[in-house]
Amino acid sequence: MDLRKKRIYTYSLLVLTLVLSFGNRLEAIDGLTRNAFNARYEGLAGTNTALGGSAIDVALNPANLSIKKGKLLEFGATNSTIYTRYQDRFLDSNPQYVYSNDKKSAVNAPAPYIAFKTQVTENLNYGIAFYVSGGAKGGVDKITRNTPTGQTLNDWGDLALPAGIGDNPQVKESNSNEFAIARLVNGISYDFGKLSVGISIEGLYGYQRLNQKYYDLTGSVEVPGTGSYYESSKKSFALGGIFGLNYKVNEWLRIAYSYQAHASLPMNGHYTVGINNPAYYRTTGVSYFFNMPEKHSLGFAFGADNLKVGLDFVYTNYGSYLRKVTQRLEDPWLATPVGNVQAGDAQLNFRDQFAALIGLEHKISESWIYRLGYSYNTLPIKSNGLGGSTGGFFSLQHVVAAGFSYLFDKWSIDFGISYNGPRNKITGAKGTDWDLSHYIRTGPTSFNGLGYSYNAESSFVNVTLGATRSFD
Repeated sequence: MDLRKKRIYTYSLLVLTLVLSFGNRLEAIDGLTRNAFNARYEGLAGTNTALGGSAIDVALNPANLSIKKGKLLEFGATNSTIYTRYQDRFLDSNPQYVYSNDKKSAVNAPAPYIAFKTQVTENLNYGIAFYVSGGAKGGVDKITRNTPTGQTLNDWGDLALPAGIGDNPQVKESNSNEFAIARLVNGISYDFGKLSVGISIEGLYGYQRLNQKYYDLTGSVEVPGTGSYYESSKKSFALGGIFGLNYKVNEWLRIAYSYQAHASLPMNGHYTVGINNPAYYRTTGVSYFFNMPEKHSLGFAFGADNLKVGLDFVYTNYGSYLRKVTQRLEDPWLATPVGNVQAGDAQLNFRDQFAALIGLEHKISESWIYRLGYSYNTLPIKSNGLGGSTGGFFSLQHVVAAGFSYLFDKWSIDFGISYNGPRNKITGAKGTDWDLSHYIRTGPTSFNGLGYSYNAESSFVNVTLGATRSFD
C-alpha cells in the first residue's frame, strides 16, 4: 500500500491540531483570558487593577501591594467546569460519505493558589504567589469521519476486517489532551505617597501530553500505523514580568495601570507518529514555542473602604503572538500534500481581545462583605480560528459573578463564583486547518471538502473557595 498517500491527510495537520489543543485546555480554567485568580476577584468578575488589598496582587498589579499595610496570607482553589458542544457534518452525493457528530462534554479543572505579602519598610512591600493558571484533561472522543483518502477502512488501513466495517470509508477519530501551566511570582511595591510603583518577575512552567487515535466504526479496533503521541519535556520554563502603577487621586478615587509582558514557553518534547508502523522506527524530537501574549490593564476604583466600585479596561495582544505557530520535527515525517516535511505551521488566527469589567464590593457589617461583577470580552477567535480541538473554548464573552467574605478574628473565608453564558456558538470557516484535515482526497490534486461544516460552543462555571489571614 502507498503509505505516503495514506497519510496525506492523516498527518498533514496533526502538528497543527496539537497546537490548537494546547489552547483549548488552557481555557478550561481560563488560563489565557481570565483576569484574576483568587476568590475575592472571582466574585468581582476579575475586576482588580485599581482595587488592591489582596496578596495575589503581586501577580496582577504589584503596585497594589502597598495599599494594604502589614502581612497578608491567602490561599484557596478554583474548580472550573467547562460545558462544550461540538458539531460537524459531511454531506456528499455518495451516501457512504455522509455523517454527522454532536458531542457534549463537561470538563472539571481544579487549580490552587497561594500568596503572601509583607511590609519590609514603611514604603516597601514584598509579595510572592504560586498559582496554576491553566490546565485540564479532555478532548473529543471517537467522532465519526471519513478516511482521509476516501478509501474503505481495509484499503486505507491495510486491514482485513469483516464486511460492514472493513468495506466502509468511515472511521472514528479521538483526540485526548492533558496539560497545565503554573506560575511562581515574586514582586515588590514602593509607595511614594499618592503614587505606588510595583514590579514582579514571574516564572512559568508548562506541560502537555496529547494522543490522537483512529478506530474502526465500532470504536473497538484501533487502526495500526495511524496513531500519534506527543509529550513535552519537563524543562518547559520561561520568565515573564509585570509592571504596575497605582495613583491615589483623593480619598474616593484611585487610578491604576498594569502591564504583563509577553512570555515564550519552549514546549519541546518528543513525537511519535504512525504507531506500530515500521516506516517510523523511533520517536522523533519536536520543538516549538507557545507565546503567552502581553496584556495592558487600566483600572479605576471609586468609593470608601466599606463600599467600592472597580472598573477595568483590558487589552490583550493575541494577534501579534498567536496568529501562527511553527513546530519543527527532527525527522521529515510530517506528511503534506506536497510531500514529507520537517516543519509545520498552525494557522491559529487569534485576534486581539478587548474587555471591560465592573465590580462592586460592599462591607455590610464587621463580619460580612458581598461582591457582584460583570465583564464583557470580545472574542479572541472567530470562524477562521475555530477547530475541533479549540472547540468553543475561547468563547468567553459575557461573564456574571458574585461572592462574599465572612470575617472573624484575623481570618476571612472567601467565596466567588462566575458564569460565562449564554452559550456562544462559533461556526468554523472554510480553509482552516481543521477544515482541511477533514477533506477527502480523491486524487493527486482533487479534494472533496465542500460538504464539510462544523461549529462549537461552550460555557463556564468557575467556583473559588479561599481563606485570607492578616497579621496586623
